[in-house]
Amino acid sequence: MFEDAASNNDKNSNRNNSSIINGDQAFSAAGGNPKHPAPSEQHFSQTLLLQPLHRQTTEISTATATARDSDSDSTALDMSAVSKQQHTDQTAAAQRAPEAMAETSSPPPVLPGTTGASRRAMRTPSASLFGTLEFKMYYVAYLIVVPNMVYTMYRASSPARDEYAEYKHELSDGWMFGRMIDLTDGQWHTFRSNLPAFAGAMAAYVVLNGVVKAAMAGSKRAGAGRNPAGSILPALVFPCLFATCFVVALSGTSAVFILALALGNYAAAKTVGGRRWAPAVFWTYNMAMLFANEHYRGYEFGRMAAGLAWLDEWRGILRRWDVTFNLTMLRMVSFAMDYHWRVLQERTLGRQQVDAFAVKPQRPEKQRIEQSCAAADYSLANYWAYLTYPPLYLTGPIITFNNFVSQMRDPPQTVSWRLIGAYGARLVAAVLLMETVLHTVHCVAISKWGQWDSFSAYEISLIGYMRLTFIWLKLLIIWRFARFWALADGVETVENMRRCMSNNYSLQQFWRDWHCSYNRWLVRYVYIPLGGRRTSSWNTFVVFTFVALWHDLSLRLLQWAWLIALLFLPEALATWVFARPRWARSRGFRFLCSAGGAVNIIAMMVANLVGFGDDSVAAMVDKVFSRQGLVFLAVTWALLNVHLQMMFELREHEYRREYAAIHGNSTDVATAAGSRSKRQR
Repeated sequence: MFEDAASNNDKNSNRNNSSIINGDQAFSAAGGNPKHPAPSEQHFSQTLLLQPLHRQTTEISTATATARDSDSDSTALDMSAVSKQQHTDQTAAAQRAPEAMAETSSPPPVLPGTTGASRRAMRTPSASLFGTLEFKMYYVAYLIVVPNMVYTMYRASSPARDEYAEYKHELSDGWMFGRMIDLTDGQWHTFRSNLPAFAGAMAAYVVLNGVVKAAMAGSKRAGAGRNPAGSILPALVFPCLFATCFVVALSGTSAVFILALALGNYAAAKTVGGRRWAPAVFWTYNMAMLFANEHYRGYEFGRMAAGLAWLDEWRGILRRWDVTFNLTMLRMVSFAMDYHWRVLQERTLGRQQVDAFAVKPQRPEKQRIEQSCAAADYSLANYWAYLTYPPLYLTGPIITFNNFVSQMRDPPQTVSWRLIGAYGARLVAAVLLMETVLHTVHCVAISKWGQWDSFSAYEISLIGYMRLTFIWLKLLIIWRFARFWALADGVETVENMRRCMSNNYSLQQFWRDWHCSYNRWLVRYVYIPLGGRRTSSWNTFVVFTFVALWHDLSLRLLQWAWLIALLFLPEALATWVFARPRWARSRGFRFLCSAGGAVNIIAMMVANLVGFGDDSVAAMVDKVFSRQGLVFLAVTWALLNVHLQMMFELREHEYRREYAAIHGNSTDVATAAGSRSKRQR
């Protein structure tokens, strides 16, 4: 889950260097100096290189700190060694000044002017296998197995089956195929029912905010200009006002509690930010807040004073505001830590130097995340606007304070109406796919009913598989809608749920792609400050324990978290043993990868059913792992090997396209790959 940011198992490793044998190469995440930097930027780069931080790598799963939005992540940044002769006495003094930065494990700032991996760092792709006899046999397997899976799942939910009458009361009237729809899941039912209202709110917000921005375009403070200390960025004026009304409508009088908790975190950040023990204060405050929110179920005025009980009568649309407040807690930690690191950088470089670089236009995303904002940007108004930004307030994706303010000050040029329209079409397609699934496979209702005696191991496994697919698709749609709203407002966030478990053969890849923005947050604010790769043997357990507690205070989720952390150990061991050139050059290496990857997929499905399933999951798992089910599991493992070989080749095809875009046309690439294959033979 947590590797170097510059690692890219799909692109920069040997062919099909995947599954549990990832073989990811660690690269330095801080780049070299720019070719022709301005004097201030050159001094900035050299000073940062000298800072006694923990080793200058951003340890993160592939596509975390550097991932933009596509499945092909950005590649490694090479950092050349800087000799002692290059540094002046002034920069040497800057090296010794902020000793606290090393002690607080601050993430390394990004150096200006860095670029991606050099052409030499990219390996020559392998020749395509799509037209070989082996893959033609795989095509036949797909044509037989996939339709059979679809038919079996459709038949398991058929009204003609005796079991249908037992869970029919859980279904709702449908509009496709003459069948009822499974809306048993409360979260999806609520989102689906309110989707027209959400769409209306989105349209009103985007239009009104656009009008306000246009009206303020002539202001001296608009665009990339600086805002006076304590004021709000012009681009956040309307979002702040709209968000305040939005929070009051959702939480009613409980908005007072939200404001009080937010102010407590802001006061802590401004008071102790930059001190050695500041992170301990931030984490203690926010974790205590999470536990208190859960224990008191969002608090009640009547418990504080009998005369205030009348305020509990109107608690807004979401009476349990504390359930969604967990996301706000992540933003609170982001603000506090980003401000803390800003203070430390300011001690070394000076306020003017940091502020000058903070307003540099059109910085890459990595620089937006890791380089501090201007001092005036850490104001209470900007902080409140960040916490309650309407498109991302309830669901995310998560964006750091530095990145959010940077985009509000200097909107990214990558966001265009063409991109927004295409992304909206993808959202509509995902919703239609979900409707089709819930009309044809009643996986949630059957799981809730929990009577598995009349189902075969094959049917149970497919129902479990569809249950996980439903969870993935549900979260994909919810996060995609929020991201679509943010894009329409000009804010670019990372895409969550980029690949489902059917398209992931590695635990590391699975978790980097599942809740990608949360993964990035964990790496920046938890994993690296705890030591990163140097302490990964125990660091991973701490991270997943926090993940479980953050989701819910339940023993089931703790068991799930520790099980996932344990599953990382054999994958790490296999990577260490097999991810070496002599293995990668072997013809059987990709089959070894698929054998481990198939085990990984089965293990991930079981672990996530335990973590996110209900009480009936135990009976489901028992039946699948019975004597009858073991035969089915063996066949499943063999078929997953076929699926993984296809997956490996699709990943390699993606890499060929990227390689061709950098090094030449596809014909040249194919010729080079064919020559390489002949030499190996």
